[in-house]
Amino acid sequence: MPSITLYTSAAHRINHDAFAEFSASLTHIAMKVLKAKENNIHISYLTAEIGFGTPVYFEAKLRQETFRTAPVLEEFLHQVDELIREKMGVVARIRCFSYDVNNICVKN
Repeated sequence: MPSITLYTSAAHRINHDAFAEFSASLTHIAMKVLKAKENNIHISYLTAEIGFGTPVYFEAKLRQETFRTAPVLEEFLHQVDELIREKMGVVARIRCFSYDVNNICVKN
């Protein structure tokens, strides 16, 4: 964990090379700010029919940790916002969900 999904409308989809660069930057932010281990980060990029709302929606799900305080999560959201604005040129809806380890069931 974290598991990150970026939903975009077809009109806002970035090309494969740009997404590779975006993913590398996002991985760096997750490792630096959230102290996530590289092998625990999962990033998905989905093109979706957006029925209502912003054309780009970012969602991160992560495990609660004592070092992931509210200010740390705020910094993560700020850096993600800056990255999306820089690379995609839009203001995205950004959500981060933090789960207690007792509420997570996993395999692999």
